[in-house]
Amino acid sequence: MGQRGRPPSPRAATVRWVHIKLGLYPGQDDDLIAFFAAAPHRLRAAMVKRALRSGMGATDEGHQPDEDAVLDALDTFVA
Repeated sequence: MGQRGRPPSPRAATVRWVHIKLGLYPGQDDDLIAFFAAAPHRLRAAMVKRALRSGMGATDEGHQPDEDAVLDALDTFVA
């Protein structure tokens, strides 16, 4: 019998999976809790990628943005 369903994507062999477990605390993280509650389940990864990219900005070679700058950018995205 032949292959069933959609053929595998050629990109599937190069995908890098990153698993993140994120604890959100009511009262402290209400904005993020609302963000994830309102996000369609199938779009959460895309929305998190967009938020991460907006916080990365243009970095110098070997220089990473400081944690406060990344958190401020994420707050701006969520607000």
